Amino acid sequence: MRVLIIEDGNEYLDSLSRFVPGPVYLQAHDAEEALRVLEGGGIDLVYLDMRFDRIASDRLVGDFAQALAACNGEEERAWKYLQNHQGLFILAHLAAQGYSALPVLISYDFGQELRRFGLLKRTYPHLDWVGDGAGPDEIRRKMHQAIQAP
Repeated sequence: MRVLIIEDGNEYLDSLSRFVPGPVYLQAHDAEEALRVLEGGGIDLVYLDMRFDRIASDRLVGDFAQALAACNGEEERAWKYLQNHQGLFILAHLAAQGYSALPVLISYDFGQELRRFGLLKRTYPHLDWVGDGAGPDEIRRKMHQAIQAP
């Protein structure tokens, strides 16, 4: 199994490499790097971080004008919004580039937001999530379920 980890740091790469051995892990730090890796082929699963607050704003994807309007013209809030939800913007960006059938595990706890996750799942049927408290066995199980799902 080849897993592309998309994150703005190295935590998931370090943790998964150490505690969930077996898959070959590749890494990208933003949407454009992810596309370059995906264009090479052979990726079975994307493991996606939700929050990207450690990369430059010009590397974020998403409609800043729309975020700005939603944040009543407050630029700082609009950038924070894009950072805090960057995983979802990356998910949409990858789908728009033809990768909508690729299984994605997003690292975010939707346990208290099951309705929100249900809406996302309708748009992205190959999406699942793992909370930050998930242990290696649960992560491994979710990875295998994701790549075996029809």
